[in-house]
Amino acid sequence: MVIISPSIISSNLTQLGEQVKLSEAAHADMFHLDVMDGHFVPNLTMGPDLVKAIRSVATVPLEVHLMVEKPDKYWRKFSEAGADIFLIHYESLCNIHETFREIKNSGKKYGIVINPDTPFSKVEQYLDGAYIVLIMSVYPGFSGQSFIEMSLDNVKKVREFINKNDLETMIEIDGGINEITGKKALDAGADILVSASYIYGGNISERIGKLKSL
Repeated sequence: MVIISPSIISSNLTQLGEQVKLSEAAHADMFHLDVMDGHFVPNLTMGPDLVKAIRSVATVPLEVHLMVEKPDKYWRKFSEAGADIFLIHYESLCNIHETFREIKNSGKKYGIVINPDTPFSKVEQYLDGAYIVLIMSVYPGFSGQSFIEMSLDNVKKVREFINKNDLETMIEIDGGINEITGKKALDAGADILVSASYIYGGNISERIGKLKSL
């Protein structure tokens, strides 16, 4: 069954606790938390305090998408705040192997992220042991962008690689996901759909339900 990870970036923060509860009642499987530093991407978003607030309400896992230049300097603070999974960009400025080793040793899970124009071949070496490989279907930094169709090529390549190498890594896709693009992503081999403005721009229960039924 498809795994749904609503992206809190598009929720109504004045009703955050209620929206988290509504999402879980609609069977959201985890929450996607976008962390931006104003350097890796031009936007600024949540810090550890907001993650801690979400953790106090949410009962499902929290995945932190670190759109920051140096995720190796920040992931521990988010871990202390209650995050469970850390998604790190191949394009970031850190020693990825070392950072993943530290996250694993802490007892938490990790995933590798690639932008739409990054070839999957660049990150093949990181998949063994990774909980998730996240394929961006928009360029990171802002919610509400249109789905980039060429990202489906990366999804297909990742699915072929995972199957060929008998890996347990799950494929996640993030950006412009709704019931139409979500179906395309699942058909290409994705396991997890991240959705922001689609879910929180309408009836939360209804829209999560539509994605769960794809």
